[in-house]
Amino acid sequence: MPSEKLIYVATLSQKLLSNLGRPETSIKVFRSKGLLAHLLKRKHYKAAKYLDYISDIIETPDYAGITAGQIELVKIFKDNIFLSIKLDVSKHIYYVATLFDVNQAKIDSYCKSGRLSKLDK
Repeated sequence: MPSEKLIYVATLSQKLLSNLGRPETSIKVFRSKGLLAHLLKRKHYKAAKYLDYISDIIETPDYAGITAGQIELVKIFKDNIFLSIKLDVSKHIYYVATLFDVNQAKIDSYCKSGRLSKLDK
């Protein structure tokens, strides 16, 4: 059962999970009520503007990948927004770990290294 400090934001689809090689049919994703404070503390000001778009990033990412057990998604808006989803093993809950802006050169580098893949629309 999710804690009262978490807010449900979206569900990762079976299609996306299948593209990432994950066996689940769907994954519910939550975010902390303190995510905005986390972003501001780390000076992710551009990404903080996209807090209300987290569900869109999760449901329709432009790039996706898995690194060290974290699901990483990128959505192209006016800014390129990178979102990382982690699993809280003790609570069995997936949550948004961080959100930040990333430049196209970094996305290209991640794609070249295999960390991210461009998704077909």
